[in-house]
Amino acid sequence: MPVQPPPFSIDPARLYDVGQDGIPRTDTGEAPEWLSLRHRRLLGWVALGSLMVGGLAGLCVLCFMLGARLWAAAFALAMMAATPLLGIGPVLDWWRHRRPYRRRHHSRSPDFPPG
Repeated sequence: MPVQPPPFSIDPARLYDVGQDGIPRTDTGEAPEWLSLRHRRLLGWVALGSLMVGGLAGLCVLCFMLGARLWAAAFALAMMAATPLLGIGPVLDWWRHRRPYRRRHHSRSPDFPPG
C-alpha cells in the first residue's frame, strides 16, 4: 500500500500552547543556530560555571587529602555557592531571546487567524 500524504498540513502561525493554568500562550522565539554568537555565549557561560565549580571541587578534594580540613570545608562551601553559575547562560538566553517572543493571551489573539 503506497504512503499517502496527510489530508491537511499544520500551519505554524495558528499554533498556541495552553498551559496547566488554562492561559493560552504563543511563542515565536527560535532556538539559537549551531555555534552562532548567541550559542557560543550560552556555551561560554556554562563552561565558565563548570570550570569554577570543578576547580573549587578539585581544590576541596586536594585540601582534604593534604589534611587541611578547614580549607577543604571552605572550598566545599565556595563550590556550593558557585553552583548557580551553571544556570546563568540558559537564564540569560531565555531572558534576552525567548521571553520577549512568548505572549500570554486572555482571549484569542487578534492576529490569530480565524478557524
